[in-house]
Amino acid sequence: MEPIDETIARAMERGAKATAVEPRAASARFDVARKRLVLELVGDVELTIPVRALGFPADADLSGVRVEGGGFDLYFPAIDEGAFVPDLARAAIEHRLVA
Repeated sequence: MEPIDETIARAMERGAKATAVEPRAASARFDVARKRLVLELVGDVELTIPVRALGFPADADLSGVRVEGGGFDLYFPAIDEGAFVPDLARAAIEHRLVA
C-alpha cells in the first residue's frame, strides 16, 4: 500500500495539472426569465445552457447555484444536485447535452 503522503502528493499534482487545462467556472447564475444556467468560465468565456439540456425538470429551481471546488463544481442547493464544470463545458461544445 502506498504511504498517504505519496498519495496526497500525486493527487495535488493531478489537481494542479487540471487547473491549468480544464475549464473552470468563475461565476454561475440562473437566468429565471430564460430558464438558462449562465456560466462565466475562467478566461472570460460565457456559456449559457438551457435547463432542459442539463437533464433537470423544466421547473427545477436552480437559483442559488454555487461555484465550488475551485471552479470545477456547481452545486444547486434547492434541488441538492451538483454538476462537474469540465463535463458541462465539453458536452455543450460537442453538442452532447440533452435537447
